[in-house]
Amino acid sequence: MTPVGPPPTTPNVWLARMPPEGQTLVASTARSGWHDVHGAVLEGAVREFFDHSAPFPTVLFFLKGVAECEWRRGQRFSRFSARPGHVLVTPPGGPHRLRINLPVEMLWCAIAPDVLDRVSRHEPNPGQAPFEVIESISRSDEDLWSLGRRLADRILAPIHGSHLYAGTLQTQIAIHLFWHHSSSRNGTDAPDFVTDRRLESVIQYIKQNLSGDVSLEKLAEIAGLSPNYFLGAFREATGRTPHRYVNELRIARACELLRDPGRPITEVSLAVGFSSQSHLSEVFRRTMHTTPAAYRSRILGLNGFAASSPPPGHRNAAAGFDHDKPLPSAGLGPGKTATPTGES
Repeated sequence: MTPVGPPPTTPNVWLARMPPEGQTLVASTARSGWHDVHGAVLEGAVREFFDHSAPFPTVLFFLKGVAECEWRRGQRFSRFSARPGHVLVTPPGGPHRLRINLPVEMLWCAIAPDVLDRVSRHEPNPGQAPFEVIESISRSDEDLWSLGRRLADRILAPIHGSHLYAGTLQTQIAIHLFWHHSSSRNGTDAPDFVTDRRLESVIQYIKQNLSGDVSLEKLAEIAGLSPNYFLGAFREATGRTPHRYVNELRIARACELLRDPGRPITEVSLAVGFSSQSHLSEVFRRTMHTTPAAYRSRILGLNGFAASSPPPGHRNAAAGFDHDKPLPSAGLGPGKTATPTGES
């Protein structure tokens, strides 16, 4: 694939880079002469990473087809299945690189900086810093996708009045980004995550993967949010950081397993995602104010039954998990110690 140079400064010039290798440009606002509206409908696959970095926010609407996508942002990486109704929001800057394994139809929509400025000026936020669009993979933002679908329809089949209508749609998309996909949401809309089905999916994933590696990046991907925004939304919804929440569930599960007097504490440690018995003991003491052995003997009354290590020939139920994998940078996973009580 031909290397892509530095991103241009205006959406219309940026559209000249379209389409990526493997895709066909079906129609665009640049071709139709709507110079204050910026979008392109594309068809095909992108089997080599395409640099879609731009100095302004972009929104990718998946219109037709199902494909596996890979998205790289610096050192971060996400893999997700895309289908009609899914939306990818990319903030300004980069690098942002995207690969799509199967042909799809999609709308690339570039939001001009002057449109965002116009939207933000009409929002009463005295003293608040300028808002930033936050990256996200949204699978359930029906309102945003509907706006993109309508804009794509006008690009594909322009009629009298399309210029004004498409400009209105772009402004609506910018307003939606401001309300739902920007830093302006911090401290205002985050509580909505409490009743959001995305939170339920995240918690279900955590419970099903307590014995393995639970990274902040993976949880954010499930929620369709950027890691930074997910961290704040999860804390607002649960009163805990994801790391602390995972550790509390692991300790709760360890308490259940310790009721089996024939189960060695070492095996319990691995089964709930800790790297060793000493690691479990450290986190257990901070959470329960006692050790696993003392909990089993004094509280459960099972003194003398359990060994601290498995007997010869005993099969380790947690075998197969790689507990020496590198730790996630966000502080989650089986290799980290618990957050002390009271730390958020």
